[in-house]
Amino acid sequence: MLLQAIKSLQEQTLESFEILVIDNAADPEIEKMVTSFNETALKTVRYIPEPQLGLHNARHTGAIAAKGDVLVYTDDDATFDTNWLKVYHDAFLEHPEMVAAGGPVRPVWEVPPPQWLLAYMKDCDHNNTKIFSILSLMEPYTEFRLEDQGFFFGVNMAIRRHVLFQVGGFNPECFGDIWLGDGESGLNRKLWEHNLPIGYVNTAIVYHHIPQSRMTVDYFCRRMANEGACDMYSYYHRGIPNQLRLLKHVVQIAVKNKFWIKSLIVGQQNDTSTLNRKLYKARSQSQIKYIFRLMLNENFKKMVLHQNWLEYKENLNSSSNRQTIEC
Repeated sequence: MLLQAIKSLQEQTLESFEILVIDNAADPEIEKMVTSFNETALKTVRYIPEPQLGLHNARHTGAIAAKGDVLVYTDDDATFDTNWLKVYHDAFLEHPEMVAAGGPVRPVWEVPPPQWLLAYMKDCDHNNTKIFSILSLMEPYTEFRLEDQGFFFGVNMAIRRHVLFQVGGFNPECFGDIWLGDGESGLNRKLWEHNLPIGYVNTAIVYHHIPQSRMTVDYFCRRMANEGACDMYSYYHRGIPNQLRLLKHVVQIAVKNKFWIKSLIVGQQNDTSTLNRKLYKARSQSQIKYIFRLMLNENFKKMVLHQNWLEYKENLNSSSNRQTIEC
């Protein structure tokens, strides 16, 4: 999958750019593969291992190592329009006030998607925005936009390097199986709080490859459980109340969720209303588990309150002794 992505980048029309592969939980076999790729590459790839688990650690390692003024992020399960980087480059030059941008993310189905999935995507798109966050797909406009409330997905985003450092980088997402924070969603919110305009570059097109394993209800529920954790991180990131108020929030979530029993009864049905109940259940249960973790785990609570993970990463890189964060 990674080879597919970096091969696609060989065809970019922009002349001057660098490709950094940040290998989280670094695998020597990946390094060998990249080294072998570079032997015949038109545009060589810089391999950087990041052994400390966490997507935000990889993203911040890339930001620290990058030489360019604009950072463009993507994932290894993507391929790219040949003008992808060129149109980002031109848009940042033409709009000096633009601090960050996103672009269309279109699906490449690796197997034909099931009908329930296509029907659910259609039913969820009430305003014909072509946004489906579960699979990180979006194409809301047919023209360039620059807005204070603009947004992007991590698979297709660009940001001025100094701005990323200015706002404290990405919030954490997960450490292995422990989901802590809201990642690029949190970065979007930080830019909004500073009234920094975000662009939508309609010709900066990324193709997100969707394997069969993501076309399942179980996968959708896992994504919603992660969203539930993001909800609670965003809610408590600035301050955590006492145990009684946390417990009260648990009760409020449990009382509000009227669909848990129904979601158990409906079984394998995948119509839109049934699927919504299943996803709401997964999200709500994750929210409750997150609050209990805040109540019972002091170290987890400290991590939720930590404000600048990019600064932490810089300090960690300058230290001779690497630290391990326990969840």
